[in-house]
Amino acid sequence: MMINQILAINFICTVFMTGVIWMVQLVHYPSFLFVDVSNFKKFHVFHSNRISWIVAPVMLLELLTSYFLVYYNSQNFLNWVGFFLIILIFLLTAFVSVPRHNKLSLAHDETVIKQLISTNWFRTALWTVRFVLLSYMIYFSSN
Repeated sequence: MMINQILAINFICTVFMTGVIWMVQLVHYPSFLFVDVSNFKKFHVFHSNRISWIVAPVMLLELLTSYFLVYYNSQNFLNWVGFFLIILIFLLTAFVSVPRHNKLSLAHDETVIKQLISTNWFRTALWTVRFVLLSYMIYFSSN
C-alpha cells in the first residue's frame, strides 16, 4: 500500500473521530446530566455498547495507519507527531475516560459525569489537532 493511501485512510479515520468527539463533547456527554436517575444505568449500558461498535474499529484503524505512516516514512517528523497524538488519545481513553464510564455503569453520579465532560476536552483537543495536522500533511503532499 502506498504511503499516500495510508495517509488518506488515516485522515478519513481522524475526520470521522473528530466529528464524533465534538458531538459527544457538546451534546452526548452533557445529556447524561438530564437522564432520569432511575433509567441511568440502562441508558449508560446502551450508550457504552452502541458507541463502542462505532468508535472502536475506527480508533484501531487510526492507530494502525498512524503506526504504518511512521514505519514507512520515519523521517517525516509530522508522522511521529500524529502517532504520538493518537497514543495520547488511547492513554486518555484507557486511563481517564474508561474508569469514569466504569463508575457510571454502576450508578448515576453527577460529579463523575462532570469529570467525564471536563476531562474529555483533552481528547477533543487532541483529535482536533490531529485533524489540522493531517489536513496540512494532505495539502502539502498533493502540492
